[in-house]
Amino acid sequence: MLLNTQGYFRHLNFQHYKYSVKMVTVIKVDFRQSKIEKLKELGKDLPQFFDCESKPLRIANQYMRKRASRLAYKSLITTAEHLKEFLNWLTYSNLDIKEITDDFFDSYIDALCSYRKPSGDPLSWNTVNARSSGAYRFLLWSHEQGYCHYLNPSEAHQINLTSKQRYKSKGHPSKQISAPISFLQLDQAIEFIDALADISGKVNQDVKRRNKLVGALMLQTGLRISEVCNFPLKDLPEVNSKGHSTPARVIGKGDKARAILIPNQLLLKLWEYVDIDRERLVEKIENLAGDFIDDSLFISEKGQKLTPNWIQKLFRKTKKFTGINSHPHILRHTFGTYHYLLNRDLTGLAKLMGHESEVTTQQYYIHTATLVSYTGSYSGLQNEIDRLIRVDFE
Repeated sequence: MLLNTQGYFRHLNFQHYKYSVKMVTVIKVDFRQSKIEKLKELGKDLPQFFDCESKPLRIANQYMRKRASRLAYKSLITTAEHLKEFLNWLTYSNLDIKEITDDFFDSYIDALCSYRKPSGDPLSWNTVNARSSGAYRFLLWSHEQGYCHYLNPSEAHQINLTSKQRYKSKGHPSKQISAPISFLQLDQAIEFIDALADISGKVNQDVKRRNKLVGALMLQTGLRISEVCNFPLKDLPEVNSKGHSTPARVIGKGDKARAILIPNQLLLKLWEYVDIDRERLVEKIENLAGDFIDDSLFISEKGQKLTPNWIQKLFRKTKKFTGINSHPHILRHTFGTYHYLLNRDLTGLAKLMGHESEVTTQQYYIHTATLVSYTGSYSGLQNEIDRLIRVDFE
């Protein structure tokens, strides 16, 4: 999970609201004077959501306007109440709806099931079920509208169906749930990346090395899962021997290009993978079937590019295997946290992360970096990761 369940859910009971957390506001809007005919038909008192800066939450508001045409007013108000709880969780976790995966949805249900009221009692099952089902319907609609690209509907559906078993197992935890963090300590990150290889490469050593490089690339450059999957082989640069890292071009959100820095030791390992493992796989596929080979850096055993859904499943399996609560985006957060801690360069980090505004970078990483105790230089950090992540080519 990405949040302190005890702290967060106190905020949901506004009688106990004593903390300076930015929350979502619900305002009943009168659309009767709208110049847009379809909006005018919605009438008055339609719940709409706004963030702490009074900016409308466009996707959630669009969803409510859609639901208004199908639900009775009382049901619409209930829908708004459940959705508000989920939006508050997103806000508290520094997440955008477009980044949500079924793993994040799983974390939200986990938080609901683990919550304790001030009296020490858990939420009732009816409350947990209503809130989780409300969030699921919103996520499913968002996916169908093209907003939630990384959500796997079938996985999310299964998670929602099994929430009652989760509730039963976590309704009376034997010990207090510790506060989770949105980044990994370096030793945990290395352990997790090692396990990425071990859990999937027991038979095929090429797969083992590829999966380890996928995790290493995320950790050492801060790439998003989609950026790793779509990274073209033609954009992998030659090693710049004059420095510690080599600039590379990547296409990020909104098809916007930016420059990242790939540590040279990692880049050498990537080229070894390309020249040995990937080339061997390409020859095998072409000899057997002559099928099309994708031009992405990382390809599957069938010659297709890896998908975010496949990588997310690999992370979930590794999470169960190691007990380390990680997912692809946490490796990105880990990179950003340590980068800021060791460089104190907000502008440079914002460019590397592909953030349009430094405010976003500041929100994610400056506070988190103060929680990390690490000494040395950024170059020293990358050298240490290179030493610990060993991808041997025999």
